[in-house]
Amino acid sequence: MKWIVPFLSLLLTCVSPAATDDALHREIRKIRRAYLDVVGLLPTPEEIDWFVVYNQSGYPLAVNFLIQKDAQKQWSKDRLSAPEYMEAPAQLIERPVLEKSVVYLAGLWTGEMNEAVLEAGKEKFIKNALLATDERTSDAIDYMINLLTCRPSTAAEENEFTQIFNKVSLKEDEMSAWKTVLLHILEMHDCKYK
Repeated sequence: MKWIVPFLSLLLTCVSPAATDDALHREIRKIRRAYLDVVGLLPTPEEIDWFVVYNQSGYPLAVNFLIQKDAQKQWSKDRLSAPEYMEAPAQLIERPVLEKSVVYLAGLWTGEMNEAVLEAGKEKFIKNALLATDERTSDAIDYMINLLTCRPSTAAEENEFTQIFNKVSLKEDEMSAWKTVLLHILEMHDCKYK
């Protein structure tokens, strides 16, 4: 592979989908939610790895990191650690936040968002997935789902999105087919809810 998979991503890929609801995955989901609330972006795989693989106290460490990044000081350690916060029902993430996260995870986030930046971000996000997986369709789908949901894809999801890719690529160019797959991934429950 041209890309070295972060340790956690590799670890989660080896875990069966039924085991993704364990303590480690719940910890990752809490970190994902806190990132979205405090900085308005998804965490990178490297950030997730740092908090839950290389350190013993993942969520508390992430909270300490995030409250330092909170420029408006709207979030406190107590608020992010409160049971009401951590056990709150899933909340819909606004589409612009997801799109901004795609641009950020593609490495193109500069603080400005417009249609040209979004399109460039989607293309770079897809190209990164293809480069990281030697252009294997199901692996690229897993890569994208993992970045956007902080969990590995299931076989059913890979099959569904591979079929979408195959159908669209018969009528349109490959990048358009991948953009269609990305749009479908952004509609997944685990992607659009925090």
